[in-house]
Parts: sequence; C-alpha cells; structure tokens
Amino acid sequence: MGRQECGTARQRSRVLYLNRKYNLVMLSEARAGAVESGGRSSSRVRSVGLSGNDRQSGRICFSEASALYNPGMSTVNPSLALPSSSIPTEPSFWTREETALKQAIKTGLAGTISYALYAGWHLHQGYWAVFAALVVTQANLGASWKAALHRTIGSTAGAVAAAILVPMVRSGPVGVGILLFLLASLFAYLTALHPAFTASGITAAIILVFGGQGEPWHLAWLRVIYTMEGALVAFAIGALIWPVRAREILRQRIANILEGSATLYRALTAAALEGIDNEQQVRELEHQLHDLRGGITQQMQEARSELAFSRFNQSAYQRVIDMADQVRRRLTSMADDRSLYVRAQASPSLLPSLPDLAEKTARHFAWLAQAVRDPTIALDPVDLDAALRALEADLAKLRQERVTSPFALDRMLPFWALVFNLREVAGDLKELEAAANYLKPAEGLKPQCSFSKALP
Repeated sequence: MGRQECGTARQRSRVLYLNRKYNLVMLSEARAGAVESGGRSSSRVRSVGLSGNDRQSGRICFSEASALYNPGMSTVNPSLALPSSSIPTEPSFWTREETALKQAIKTGLAGTISYALYAGWHLHQGYWAVFAALVVTQANLGASWKAALHRTIGSTAGAVAAAILVPMVRSGPVGVGILLFLLASLFAYLTALHPAFTASGITAAIILVFGGQGEPWHLAWLRVIYTMEGALVAFAIGALIWPVRAREILRQRIANILEGSATLYRALTAAALEGIDNEQQVRELEHQLHDLRGGITQQMQEARSELAFSRFNQSAYQRVIDMADQVRRRLTSMADDRSLYVRAQASPSLLPSLPDLAEKTARHFAWLAQAVRDPTIALDPVDLDAALRALEADLAKLRQERVTSPFALDRMLPFWALVFNLREVAGDLKELEAAANYLKPAEGLKPQCSFSKALP
C-alpha cells in the first residue's frame, strides 16, 4: 500500500517514520475512531505496505486497523497485536538456505572423498565411484539408501548382461550395434517397470562400446565395484554429516498439512461467524494447502525404504495421511462455499456453542500437528467431546423451537450446511487423533496421551 492509499483510508492510519540519519524510530499514532460501547471490540490489521517513494524516505505506512464489533466472539478470534515498533532483522543467507546448503556440502564431500580414493590409490576407471557418489547423495537417508540400492542393481544387471553377450559378437560395429539396440530396448522397458534399472542401459552400452578394448568381465567387475564404492561413500556422508531421516521429514510434512488446514479453518470460520471479507486470503491458503500435500507419497516410499532399528508402521502413517486428506477436502469444499456461509449469519444468539467448537477445533489442529511432529511431546488434548455435546444440545433446542423456520431458503440451507461441516471437521479430527496415536509405538515409543477412539 502506497502513500496515496494510506491517505484515502477509511480510518486514520498509523505511520511509522524511520529516521535513517539518527537511526531513530518514532511511532506517530493518530487518534483512534469511535470506541464501541462496552469496550468489546477487536482490531485486525488489514494490510501492511511500502511504496516505492517510502522505501527511499524510510516511511512505512500501516493502513487502517479497522474496528470490528462482534459481541461474544472475542474468544473465537482474539484481537491481533498491533505492529511493533522494533525493526525485524533480516535472516542470514545460511538461515534462509540452510537445507539446500547442507545438501550441497554433503554432495561435494561425497564426490571429493570418492575422487581422493580414486586418485590416491590410482584405481583403474575409479572415476565411476565419483559419478555414483554424486548421483546417490540425496536429501535424506531413506532416499540415499534407495538410490544406492537402485544404482547398484542397475549397474550390476547391465554389466552382467553386456559381459555375457560381448563374446558372442566376433567383430565389427554391426554386431555391437544390434546388441546395443537389444539391450537398450530391454533395459528401457525394465526401467519403465521399475526405476532400479535406470543405470542398466548406460552400463551395458559402456561395456559394449569399450569391451573390445579389454576383458569385458573385468570391465563389468570394475563398474560394479566402483559403483558400490561411490554409493557407500555417499550413504556414509549422509549418515554421519547432518543426517536427515526420511521418517522425520514425513512427520514434518504431515504436521505442515495439519497446520495449513488449521490456518484455512480459522479463515473460514472468521468469514462465516464474523462476516469478515477475506476471500483472497482463503484462496491463497487453499492453494498453499494443496502445495503442502504434493510429494507426500514419494516421501512415504523413502521412509519405508529407510534403514532403521524400528519397524516402519506404514499402515498407521497411511491412515493419518488419509484422514488428513479427508479434512483437507472438506475444508476445500467449505472454501468454495465461503460466500454462502456469510449469508447464513450464524450468530452466537442462534448457537452459543458454535464459536466454542470452532475455537477448540482450531486448537486441536495445532495440538495434533505438534504430536505428529514430535511423538515424545505429551500434551493434554483439547476436549472436543464436550464442545460437540454442547452443540448437539443447542441444535436440539433449535429444532424444537423451530428457530430457523422463518429464514429464507438462501439463508437456511447455508446455515445448516455450515453447522454440519463444522461438526464433521471436529469429528474427523477425533478420528485423526486416534490414528496419530499409532505412530508412537511404530517408532518404538510409548504413547504419552490417551485417546477416546481406536483404529478399527
């Protein structure tokens, strides 16, 4: 938001002047607008912006902190703190790019160590170990072990196949070309069936092309040995230097999905229960949640293939992911109907327990994310059962008194759809809570929390 937009705001804006010369910070706050009666109001900062001219003068405009009067809703959506006068420090380059830099350093170390072995011991064709180390080094131990296994299997299959067929070719490029076509086609087909044969085709081609210059079985043996050497170096680097376990990344990604769902849930309930116009925010959160879900299947495979002393409980993780997907799809459907829920006007006078259910559900999202991220955390879960029972009692009273009978159809249907979806989200979280409990024994840990439901 630029200087002109700040001047045309509906309420007087807050302006923060940054004096570059003296490195002083002065907060100049305009007199607030009319105060709501009873002092029950909540503020939210609608936007923060910095215009091009303001970047030069050091002025930051914080646009209107609009007052929203919502009786009885202060517990659902508490007031947000106003911007602090302190200037946030920009994170360092290492902090921003820590994961990528660590991965780059590990890859460089794996290649350098393999080259040192090749050059120090004068290994014949030992450069294959360098290539294998660079390819096998992955972001986590599960992916590195999988890449090492696939590389070794593929190189061995291609080397053995070529070494067997090379003696059958007397001489001449025609016979080599025919064998090259047959083996390349075969291993391309096998690669389409399973990625373990990715390196088979190139290994067979190398032995076919250069096998005539020496003993093909010796060349195949060197290829396999040096591939295994590079793979072992890469796996050792990944295990000893900044090790990243695939199971921890999988739990982190599931927790990120739950936290993204919690953020979207709060935005949807703020629009439905408070009438806040946040359509753009809801759309952005919906896209972010969709992006968080991407790649979770591959991460599951890497966690399953990871070497560990404890058994990987794949069924428990899959159940948690399926339940998280169910919640995500329900929230996405609610986001599509956000404008209809605003028309429902579900005020606390109709269902006093609905705001409490929304708040406890949002807190439950956060608790589950922490429990999934770190199974050793022992936290008391938010009691959704009491909130659900209170909602059922309010609904029974609402039906008995036929309160919604005078409502128009375009208000009645969204009203009941909103109540149904909020109740179902809370119920889904209870099932997700029960499924998450089974992640702890799978990691060799004793459950720290008791749950009301169990897996069927």
